[in-house]
Amino acid sequence: MKLNLEIELDWIDEEMNLDDTVKQNVINAVVKKIQTGIEERTEKTINNTIDKLVVSKINKMTSQVFNDFMKRELTITDSYGDQIKSYKNIREFIKDKFDNFMIQPVNEKGEATEYDRYGTKFRRLEFIIDKQLKTFANEFTTDAVKKVSEEIRQHVKDGLTTKLGSELMKVLKVDKMLQLSE
Repeated sequence: MKLNLEIELDWIDEEMNLDDTVKQNVINAVVKKIQTGIEERTEKTINNTIDKLVVSKINKMTSQVFNDFMKRELTITDSYGDQIKSYKNIREFIKDKFDNFMIQPVNEKGEATEYDRYGTKFRRLEFIIDKQLKTFANEFTTDAVKKVSEEIRQHVKDGLTTKLGSELMKVLKVDKMLQLSE
């Protein structure tokens, strides 16, 4: 441990000499430095322990409140207070709402509508699946057409290059020129 001490000697007591005064000031400074270090470490340790305990307690309480909420019975009523539907717990209510959401009728844009309205064709689940299939099919066919077109283009280019090359050699009589140079 490293200690940096500063000592101010403003006065020397009549009964004490310089050595005693310096000694007493050094002792006081060392005690103060050590005490400050211990206080800081103790405070840090206490704060960490409190934080851990508080977070743990909050998590337990939150879990308990959430579990109690999810186990609660739920009754749906109309504006007159008459019971429309009753659920034995919130989980059952969420499941029912999700199921109803997925089978809800939608139009071509995926917007919720009534079945008797013009243009309604799908339930939401069917719409989602249909949309994904169309997207996949469009991407697949676009990629396939590009690939096939590029292969045809390359094949035609290679064939034309070969055919034109041999025709040019005949027209320019390159064969005869090559025989002369030998």
